[in-house]
Amino acid sequence: MTPAEVLEQLTALEPDALLLEPREHFDAALVGYTHEADDHWPRQTHMIVAVYDANKCIEALMVMLGCDWEGAADYFGYNTAGAWVGEGTPTFRYEDDPDATISPP
Repeated sequence: MTPAEVLEQLTALEPDALLLEPREHFDAALVGYTHEADDHWPRQTHMIVAVYDANKCIEALMVMLGCDWEGAADYFGYNTAGAWVGEGTPTFRYEDDPDATISPP
């Protein structure tokens, strides 16, 4: 699915799902949605959230912040992936993780 198709389905299923801002940079990193987020956040059972490709998010941050991979990865880990902003907080996966899955509800 394209990011636009993911976004269309996600907003139809869960209008309150949170998306990364600024959208013009992060929408390209949107790869799916899930009701079984594999992260450490305390979520409601079967809460549908956006799934972003972590590497693409880091690449977007490199452009936005004008920094190298290491700086963007550090920023991402603390300020993006490490930020709990409520039940609709997105989750992240690394494309090179063969065990990573995106499961629609």
